[in-house]
Amino acid sequence: MSARSRRTRARRAVALLIVAAALASAIPAGAAAPGRRLPPSTRDELAQIFDAKVRDLGFKTTRALLQNLDTYAADPKGRHLAIYLEPIDDEFTNDEYVASFDDVAKVFLPLVYKRWKGLKSFDVCLEPVASEDGSVAPPPITQLVVTRRGVRVLDWKDATLVDMIVASVEHKATEYDDADVYIFFDDRLDTVPELRQAREASTEV
Repeated sequence: MSARSRRTRARRAVALLIVAAALASAIPAGAAAPGRRLPPSTRDELAQIFDAKVRDLGFKTTRALLQNLDTYAADPKGRHLAIYLEPIDDEFTNDEYVASFDDVAKVFLPLVYKRWKGLKSFDVCLEPVASEDGSVAPPPITQLVVTRRGVRVLDWKDATLVDMIVASVEHKATEYDDADVYIFFDDRLDTVPELRQAREASTEV
């Protein structure tokens, strides 16, 4: 190889490195690169992806992690994505928990499954306000669990609370571990008119 050819090849290699560095810097920290099969595994990285949208709904991310499907322990290679949200306003009401349920679902579904092909299940919990329970892992006020198979049963963009309740019933969502669509509402929400009406309407579908 001539000296000129070696210089040309070296210049091309440097140019490719510069392009690669530019592309890498264009991806925000914590964002999934194209083709990544699993989301980031830390709260900060996941919050960077979703916080802007959930803040518009009045929530902030308190915890977010990947979990092992067998043990539900934190696992950077886990295939279950768990998101925990807390109301920003300390005066958040029971009615607002119910009203927010379907909007919160639409932030994540079906996006998480389209974006990360390695995920097998997902859940999002709405937690109590900090003044009510400031523990690290408080019992949720609401929970939605949807598997990769379950995400296909609804058009999430237009799904209503009634649609989600119907889906959970049709897919035998009686136990967390064997449900493709599972919904939980704390008993304190039973008297919320919107939830009562949605449950009644779901029996007529």
